[in-house]
Amino acid sequence: MSEICPICSLPKEICRCQELAKTEQRIKVSVERRKWGREVTLIEGINSREISLSELVTKLKMRCACGGSAKEGVIVLQGDHRHNIKGILGDLGFPSDNIDIA
Repeated sequence: MSEICPICSLPKEICRCQELAKTEQRIKVSVERRKWGREVTLIEGINSREISLSELVTKLKMRCACGGSAKEGVIVLQGDHRHNIKGILGDLGFPSDNIDIA
């Protein structure tokens, strides 16, 4: 028995909600200095209702070889990863035109 998507009510095998959600996102990537001058990369604008932030954060942490977390719709990665994030998110299915690097 297959699971049903709660958004479109189609079986998960043929559901395309996540692919459509990725094309509609407007993602903002920035770097912030925290306590003791440490830099963190902030990724904002990903809709957590349609895309699993915990799975996305796990993939980003593995690809960037860093620590991080997702809280309140914002992904926080330890270190400055602005130069890699656009390519990594592109590989994960997000259109690079919708990713703004600050």
